[in-house]
Amino acid sequence: MKPIERQALLQLPLGDVPFVLFDVESTGLDPQDGDRICEIALIRWRGGVQEAAFETLINPERPLSAGAFAVNRIAAHLLATAPRFAAIADELLVYLDGGVLVAHNAPFDISFLNSELLRCGRPALNNPLVDTLQLARVFLNQDRYNLAALARWLGAEPPAHRAMADVIALKAVFVHLLERLRMLGVQTLEDLLRAQRGLLPGQPEPHAPPEILLALREGRRLHITYHTGGGEAVARTILPLELQTSGAFPRLIAYCYLRNAQRTFYLDRIGSLALDDE
Repeated sequence: MKPIERQALLQLPLGDVPFVLFDVESTGLDPQDGDRICEIALIRWRGGVQEAAFETLINPERPLSAGAFAVNRIAAHLLATAPRFAAIADELLVYLDGGVLVAHNAPFDISFLNSELLRCGRPALNNPLVDTLQLARVFLNQDRYNLAALARWLGAEPPAHRAMADVIALKAVFVHLLERLRMLGVQTLEDLLRAQRGLLPGQPEPHAPPEILLALREGRRLHITYHTGGGEAVARTILPLELQTSGAFPRLIAYCYLRNAQRTFYLDRIGSLALDDE
């Protein structure tokens, strides 16, 4: 997404924002260990209206782990006859195009989705990303914040650990969060992305390099060099998610495209900084 397109999107009232609520089921917990997507579902939703829906099983080209099967119960013979991810990638990208991605524990789902896209030669996604788990932890006072617990609290149909069932539960949680945030003055997508970091309209940004603050505010990627524990500088592309400034060591929580996973970056170890122009 180009900066000018992103900036226009950020200023849209929430009722005009094209949200894409999505969920993936996977063969295991870590794409870095070779785990793959075995099911994906999404709802494209704007202003309370469902504009499109998509769901499919995906042949992951590897068996489900015992733990994954215990959760989603997807039979091996169904996956064996399902399309591979590369066969549905183009259709999937049409649904995602120009949308704001919404998921519960979003770094988990986006890491799998980007891993699959990179595997079949597509670029990683740079859509703005909303994490309902993070929003719930900031703005809801609950004992548990997993999707099933929140759905039960709202009286919604609990998720069944299948992709579309989870998206339907996600939608109920997201709608509730949006209503609560509107009462707190959150009106635009930019307001929503700031609220995800615990900042309401009128509250100042914390002290940090301007590139980091702009990346957080606009949901943009950063190209950085990061000094590891051994002192060597490693080039990385990251998507900043949260800035934590309490304590002696300010740190940035971000999705790391090099590791294809959420990582913590201490600000004093970040060298060069450059905003991504795509």
